[in-house]
Amino acid sequence: MIYLWVKDELLIDKFNQKDSQLYQVMKNSKEPDGKITTYEWTPGPLANALAEEMPDVEYGVTVQERESNKGILSYEDKYFKAKELYVSKDYFNVFSYHLIQGDRNKVLIDKYSVVISEELATKIFHTTENIIGKSIEWNQKEIFGTFVITGIFSAPPPNATVQFDLLFTFDLYRGENPDVDKWTYNEPSTFLLLKKGINVDQFNRKIVNFLQKKSDEDSQSLFLRRYSDKYLYSKYDNGAQSGGRIEYVRLFSIIALFILVIACINFMNLSTAKASKRIKEIGVKKSLGASRKKLIVQHLGESLLIAYLSLIIALILIEILLPQFNLISGKHLRFNYDSNVILFVLAVTFFTGLLSGIYPALYLSHFNPAIVLKGRFIRSLGELWARKGLVIFQFTISIILIVLVLVVYKQIGFIQTKNLGFDKNNIICFKKEGKLEEGLKTFLYDLRNIPGVVNASSYHGDLIVNHTGTEGVDWEGKSPNDKVNFKYLWVGYNFIETMGIQVKEGQSFFKESTTNKSKSFSMKLLLKVWDLRILSEKQSLYGEKTN
Repeated sequence: MIYLWVKDELLIDKFNQKDSQLYQVMKNSKEPDGKITTYEWTPGPLANALAEEMPDVEYGVTVQERESNKGILSYEDKYFKAKELYVSKDYFNVFSYHLIQGDRNKVLIDKYSVVISEELATKIFHTTENIIGKSIEWNQKEIFGTFVITGIFSAPPPNATVQFDLLFTFDLYRGENPDVDKWTYNEPSTFLLLKKGINVDQFNRKIVNFLQKKSDEDSQSLFLRRYSDKYLYSKYDNGAQSGGRIEYVRLFSIIALFILVIACINFMNLSTAKASKRIKEIGVKKSLGASRKKLIVQHLGESLLIAYLSLIIALILIEILLPQFNLISGKHLRFNYDSNVILFVLAVTFFTGLLSGIYPALYLSHFNPAIVLKGRFIRSLGELWARKGLVIFQFTISIILIVLVLVVYKQIGFIQTKNLGFDKNNIICFKKEGKLEEGLKTFLYDLRNIPGVVNASSYHGDLIVNHTGTEGVDWEGKSPNDKVNFKYLWVGYNFIETMGIQVKEGQSFFKESTTNKSKSFSMKLLLKVWDLRILSEKQSLYGEKTN
């Protein structure tokens, strides 16, 4: 099961046919304190500028991914939720998403065109035939209107980190957000398809100061990261790559190796412990002319037979337990019986059986038949030390693994019971979308009148993740050089009461208060301090640096 999980992790985002040429442009920004922060977000014009000015670039595309809220898509009297991306015209020339219908060079040229997934097309029209040219309605906050279907693509594979249902042109997003064309405005992501044979290190040296030529930002520099490395190598420290989920992959691989080693040692100890029951059998075989080589082959054969029998049992258990394992891990793992997997599993089983049987085979085959048949079965001091060493090693690794499991169990319990500053019990939270955008006040009023509903409110943001911040807060005596980043939420009335937040000082928001403006500002500051405390506690749980 660990093998299936590790294999799936290593294949994330590896589906692109030109994976070795596909890169994301990253940005390093030097902060006032001298530290370097790495960002995935870049200026909107960057992709086109690099494609035009750098001969090493085959294609450059801009991608804008909106917030997690899905938009509302409608056709006739049917409504669907869907996740969109805003991409430039060469998107299908860079990423290997199969176009079932449409020309990859033309589907994203018109501003009011849309390309939808095969799955979404089937939901809307119950077919993928003869739908090119049909119109659908789209509503996602400030971006809405009628769009013509120009293509159908196969949905992203399960091992793709970015999942979406439909694609709009980046020109559409630019029309609603004109600031995106400024070199100082960083929001979209930039992806490049380099020509074959291009040395990435040399190309990085060419673009490191590219932004400085386009704007006055002399503290920012660019570099490339392979697109398929984003998932496993996402962590950067002071501008240098310093890990990511690859650390979990390595950890689980080591655990799997230790489990195999423990099993092998256990088999060795059991085999040598039972040697006294087989010693006369070995003495008789040797007295009848059996060579030590034949005895070694016999014992290794027995070990390999047991290993392959246990492999069959393991495969049966995997078929039974894999659905539950997928539920725990949040994946969609399957044991595919293709040639590569079969060869790998057979090879691992072979070496496991060989490793576990080699010591018992050598140990049992070295006895002198004359001494054995006389009943003199004496173990040497070296043999005793070898067995004790194996037992000590086995139990040491087992105890370490048990302690680690207990620590993780206690950490999970700590996370689940830690006071986060608000009452998380009996709270139902869902996205504000569709008609709720216009009728929120009426909806909240009606909610409060439902029996069993104690209170209801709204907010913009997220309580338990790092979200919007500002340094634009002034106070009496503040030094001009002080830059304090305050985290904040936009909240509605009754939010504090609904969430059970304990107000340390001051009072909550009151809609009819004549001094509401000053109180609201004080309350927002209090909420910011509270949110910083929550963020600090969350970061400490995961061992992140807290400023």
